Amino acid sequence: MLEKIKQILTENKDVDGYKIIENKVEANELFFIKKNVDMDRAKDVQHFKVTVYKDIEENGEKYRGAASTNIHPTMSTEEMEKAINDALFAAQFAKNPYYPLVKHSTKYKTVEAGKFSTETLPYWINEVTKATYKKDNYEKGGINSCEIFLNKVYTHVVNSEGVDVEAINYECMVELVATWKETGEEVELYRCLNFSELDSDEIAREVEDMINICKEKAIAKSTPNLEKATVLFTGEAVKELFSFYYTKSNAISVYKNESTWKIGDKIQGEEAQGDLITMTVDPFLKNSTHSGSFDEDGFPLEPAAIIENGELKRYISNNRYAHYLQVEPTGNISNIVISGGSQSVDELRKEPHIEVAVFSDFTMNDVTGDFCGEIRLARYFDGKNTIPVTSGSISGNINELHKHMYLSKEIEQDNSFMGPKGVKLLNVTVAGIE
Repeated sequence: MLEKIKQILTENKDVDGYKIIENKVEANELFFIKKNVDMDRAKDVQHFKVTVYKDIEENGEKYRGAASTNIHPTMSTEEMEKAINDALFAAQFAKNPYYPLVKHSTKYKTVEAGKFSTETLPYWINEVTKATYKKDNYEKGGINSCEIFLNKVYTHVVNSEGVDVEAINYECMVELVATWKETGEEVELYRCLNFSELDSDEIAREVEDMINICKEKAIAKSTPNLEKATVLFTGEAVKELFSFYYTKSNAISVYKNESTWKIGDKIQGEEAQGDLITMTVDPFLKNSTHSGSFDEDGFPLEPAAIIENGELKRYISNNRYAHYLQVEPTGNISNIVISGGSQSVDELRKEPHIEVAVFSDFTMNDVTGDFCGEIRLARYFDGKNTIPVTSGSISGNINELHKHMYLSKEIEQDNSFMGPKGVKLLNVTVAGIE
């Protein structure tokens, strides 16, 4: 079918360029209520996303319009031709400054096949299930419901400039709801794990941590109204905090004036007194569902240093926006790696602080730097005692606080993010409910 789509595109004289992304997904899915399978299903689907480009000249300026359409395997030739012509018609109204398409390259690296490639999907989803329920052996709590998805994804990118690359990746997602009940109301906690390699011990540890957090939440007291306090971020909030630096370093944000960062800027200020941020993007990060040797444009990927010791070295940029800003493209890489800091987590905990283990919701505004979160469970250390607390909120602006940012030496990974296990910020607003 791919050859038929290419034939239609090459025979259409109004098409000035094209890109085809072919995806085939084989999937196994399991749904549990507690430890009992409620439903299982499998699927095998294929689809094509076709982007057509139309070049336009007006007043001596060259533009490139683009529009996409989905082609399904059941379509007839006439239906495919109509879908492509409709997209081509739309493309002439989507005028963007001209940019070239990615050209064929010999620089693509081979990514080593992972463990999931050695056996069938049903075999591995059973192994994931065993790991998920390994530590679910408590009387007062445990996994209330669980959904496991394991996908084998074939991706093939072809364009009119000779790009023709393909890869197979594996994606596993485990969605959990853990509960715990003491004498009061039952406590519930949601967690979503994403990975491309099976680490049974790590999955079991994550589940056990969830259940224990539920247990702590069941006996937690109200968060005190601390006004300004030292906050230690852990877990998913760390990943969200650093999404700010990823977005601000992205050429798309710079081009759209959503970021004013320039190469050479000291992003934490000239007089930063904490740990300086070092950030790289790594397309080959192990155990990430976003790893691969090429992006959606077929651009060959390599690791790239973006921020070094607090200084912006280059932009993260796909082929199009690199052309607009006249910088070297990195390709579209989603994996973020943040270097560790100067102190251990235990050292970061020595002074009075509030350590947030789980937020009900945590939001980082990647444009303004404002962040806020509702505390699901935190541990408040007053200098002598540590008590679990809940409710209340934290808020602040990372631009004002990262001059005094302290990163743990310990590193941990959450799918496409690898970075410090803990991040300490001073003078964060903590609102209690007292």
